[in-house]
Amino acid sequence: MGVITPDMRAIIQAGHLCFAATVTPDGRPNLSPKGTIRVWDDDHIFFLDIFSPGTRANLQGNPFIEVNVVEQLSRRGYRFFGRAELHRGDDVFREATKRIYGEEGAKYPVEAVVLIEVERAESLISPGYLHVKSEEMRSTWRDRRAALDAEFERHVAKEPFRP
Repeated sequence: MGVITPDMRAIIQAGHLCFAATVTPDGRPNLSPKGTIRVWDDDHIFFLDIFSPGTRANLQGNPFIEVNVVEQLSRRGYRFFGRAELHRGDDVFREATKRIYGEEGAKYPVEAVVLIEVERAESLISPGYLHVKSEEMRSTWRDRRAALDAEFERHVAKEPFRP
């Protein structure tokens, strides 16, 4: 059995967003969001490098990476630690982009596929579970999320984002 459990798969699939930490050449942390995180197999996860030249350069110099994925309503997730490999124009690249394009119905200008061999994983659990002992957390945060979304909707109605 691989490192990646069914619960980890479910969290990654539900989240689709992670934060990837790499190390710069001068030893400083670099944290970057990735919206295409997926499970490759029982021991690997991957994301598309769409526009992350810093992440890519950091991994070329030092392959170690940590990826955090949290499912927002349950307030739990995982930290994945491992080594990354960059793939361009090979079978991994073609399969990874095919999967993402197929799921999302959109194509992105992909520089590379970052395939991570997961060496270990650790749980991320909200301190809210000190008070809520089950998946009640999801219903609590579903209501809270609706309130936060409504507040943000009021904000963007006044100040729309213009990329």
